[in-house]
Amino acid sequence: MTLQTKLVISFTIMLLAVIVAVGVVASRSIESILVAQTDRTLLSIGTRSPRPEPDRDSPDHGREEGEAPAPSGSAVFLRSFAEILIAPDGTAVRSEPSGFADDPDPLPDVTEVAAGSGLVFLDSVDGTLRYRANTIDLGDSGVVVYAAPLGDIATAASSLIRTLLIAGGAVLLLGAVATWSTVRRAIRPVDEMVGTAEAIAAGDLTRRVPHLDATTELARLGSALNEMLSHIEEAVGAERTGRERLRQFVADASHELRTPITAISGYAELKRQGGLVSPEAEANAWSRIEAESRRMGNLVEELLTLARLGQRQPLDMGRVDLMQVARDAAADHAAIDPLRPVELIGPEEAILDGDAERLHQVVSSLLANVRIHTPEGTSVELEVTAGDDSIELTVTDDGPGIPGDAVGRVFDRFYRADPSRSRRSGGSGLGLSIVEAIVAAHGGTVDAANVADRGAKVTITLPRTPAHTPAQTTTLTPG
Repeated sequence: MTLQTKLVISFTIMLLAVIVAVGVVASRSIESILVAQTDRTLLSIGTRSPRPEPDRDSPDHGREEGEAPAPSGSAVFLRSFAEILIAPDGTAVRSEPSGFADDPDPLPDVTEVAAGSGLVFLDSVDGTLRYRANTIDLGDSGVVVYAAPLGDIATAASSLIRTLLIAGGAVLLLGAVATWSTVRRAIRPVDEMVGTAEAIAAGDLTRRVPHLDATTELARLGSALNEMLSHIEEAVGAERTGRERLRQFVADASHELRTPITAISGYAELKRQGGLVSPEAEANAWSRIEAESRRMGNLVEELLTLARLGQRQPLDMGRVDLMQVARDAAADHAAIDPLRPVELIGPEEAILDGDAERLHQVVSSLLANVRIHTPEGTSVELEVTAGDDSIELTVTDDGPGIPGDAVGRVFDRFYRADPSRSRRSGGSGLGLSIVEAIVAAHGGTVDAANVADRGAKVTITLPRTPAHTPAQTTTLTPG
């Protein structure tokens, strides 16, 4: 059974219960009102003295006080109540039935009536009619009973019930139809949400719930679902991208490791087969083996660094002068490659909370990247700018810059802007990935761009106190 059907049935049952309750209350109320009016009439009659024996041959026989006399020559008149006089011995001395003279009502059964009973309900002697009676004690004269038939009251109550049943049935039908229409319109967005969910389950992650009136609860639910679906789509897209990057990472790592392994195996095979006949050839072979071993060792060390970053190993946090770190890295760069001059710009000190060794690795990697990708003689500018809440470090060179299609990918693992994947300088394509991961672990950001009339510029922004760093320990996150 659908939700729409359940709601309509529930509302219809509730409406039916209300109609029945209203009918019962209304019928009981009208009966009570009419019986109260009858009681007042009977009590007012009881205040008068009992009438003497009537002259049955009189045209006014049976006429109540205040009733109009019957038309001349007519024997048809109406009594609104019965009057019975009971002697002290219990015998009925006088009995005047209610109703028309030619069709009187059956007399009430007064056999159980006691003196001074007051207002009571009585049944007729044949059980077909019910009376409301007032019994008055006359002392030595006996008891007089004035009884008004309740047939008209029962008829009025029955008529009211029939009217309520007809009106209630119409209201019930209209209410059911109106409820069905209202519920159908109200839950239409739910059907659309179900359709959207089914489409997404089938693989269409671009589907969204249609926009609804923002004032309704379903509209807010739809907006929340759309936001959740956007996050899911982003997560699925990121997961797919991650899988692709992992596949590419494994392929690149295998490729990078296979090259030095192949070279080492080749020279070892030459040695085993006696191909290195001269001392010069053997010395060159050992030199190449050592070089490839070092390159392979560096690659493995970089891979282990990235693995440790991914395992969230803690940083060795402390007070670090980033300006001193930049001075040390610049000095190392000048010693390694004096043909690429470096200019250091910045304040006397720039203090922040961080891992000194890791931050030195960041600056050294950026300068090494300049040595790898720029021609000899390229000058480098290393600038530190200290702000109130953060410190910015920029490395700008005068080289050829980053190719336009590579700007957004320079921090990808194993990515080289050089399509030939040249290894003339021993670069593995992991340096900037490690830089990004270390900066992110410090709660900072890194960006790469080209500068007009100059070369490439890498900007690092580090908070003075990482917001996520408790006390002296933080965790590394992969780039």
